[in-house]
Amino acid sequence: MRECPEQPPAELAIQAGRAALAAAELPASDVAWLIHCGAGLQGSPGWPVHHHIQQGVLGRDGNALEIRQYCAGGLTSWVVADGLARAGNTVICTGADNWSWEDRFATSRSVGGVAFSDAAHAAVLSRGGGFAKILGIGQASCPEQSQYWRTREAFWEHATMADFRASVARVAGSRTRDSVRDIFQMFVRAVTMALKEANLSPQYVTHFVPHSSRNGEPFLSVAKAVGLPWADSLHQNNLDHGYLGVSTQSVGLVQLAKDGSLSTDSIVLFLASEYGLSATAIAVRIVRPPVVSIDGLLECLSDPDTR
Repeated sequence: MRECPEQPPAELAIQAGRAALAAAELPASDVAWLIHCGAGLQGSPGWPVHHHIQQGVLGRDGNALEIRQYCAGGLTSWVVADGLARAGNTVICTGADNWSWEDRFATSRSVGGVAFSDAAHAAVLSRGGGFAKILGIGQASCPEQSQYWRTREAFWEHATMADFRASVARVAGSRTRDSVRDIFQMFVRAVTMALKEANLSPQYVTHFVPHSSRNGEPFLSVAKAVGLPWADSLHQNNLDHGYLGVSTQSVGLVQLAKDGSLSTDSIVLFLASEYGLSATAIAVRIVRPPVVSIDGLLECLSDPDTR
């Protein structure tokens, strides 16, 4: 994971991708796919930024694609990568948040809302080795609420920050008791689906890593309703980093490892949301507690068996 407010998101993703590949001790030639996701535009329109990242991480090896699911993109890329890995491919997922090009906390104070972030992460998924195993995946959505997020009628026009603020206000104004209930139930469906596929009861989940809001809602209520553990320290860590979208799950996993909270057979449940329109949940079992290494602004988790 790499965090730096002074570098373009694509370059942060390249640095994180190289570090993840090195930690996995894999040559670029072993990687079949690179999947990139971002929380916002990370290159000029028409520029396939995912191939720029591929060139920086893998060179000519493999192929690349981009997933656009905003804040849920990071976790969703793991879903796609898991399917490819089960077919025998090694996949590297990269993601970057780029809500500001300056001091994200200063920017968030001036425009309102949650703090913005500039961070990137990467993860390698394959059939062999690794310190964690995906046990179950769940997903749900509320697509009927998507029209409220439309920033411009003219799709070719660039949306400004003012447009985005206006759409957020429009979404807030459109919220009803029924729509809030639908979003909450969407989260619960995704979580219970992941647990069912993993053949796990909520009581066996040792760590819950959702997205964050200032008061923790609606994720705190989801945890209470399903019976998942809630860690105030993990929630505060997410807030301290500013608002992390696609990188939330990786940052949470790194923090759990740094705290020494991960042990063999720990069960981590991740939950990601895209604008409250979709939810993705993944249940993961820790096979071996990962080794944590820090190199400047880079924080890396690796399988102790490769050290």
